[in-house]
Amino acid sequence: MPAADSDAVRIRGLKLQARVGVTESERAQPQPIQMDLTLFLPLTKAGRSDDMTETVDYAAVCRETAGIVAAQPFNLVEAIAEQTADRLLWKFRPRRVRVTVRKFSVPEAESVGVTISRGR
Repeated sequence: MPAADSDAVRIRGLKLQARVGVTESERAQPQPIQMDLTLFLPLTKAGRSDDMTETVDYAAVCRETAGIVAAQPFNLVEAIAEQTADRLLWKFRPRRVRVTVRKFSVPEAESVGVTISRGR
């Protein structure tokens, strides 16, 4: 596998507040979630040139993701993951993305969540 197929920008443990849950009472107040974002794109040029325009701006990815989560209440973490993947593919043009969303609302578990991978 060529390096460009496995190169990735990773953001782990992005901490956000989301109104997410199946019940209205869950969605009434924001609750903490954590997200891991992986954007697969060639990084050789960025590594060789040390030029920001050859890669993805981590801060911009985080801001974009925060805007998606804050824009509306969600019933499912699956919907947060899907909308985030769609937007990151469209805006930042990676070959593929992986999005993990965790929430902490189940007392018996450290966290619950989903991971999806999408490509263009």
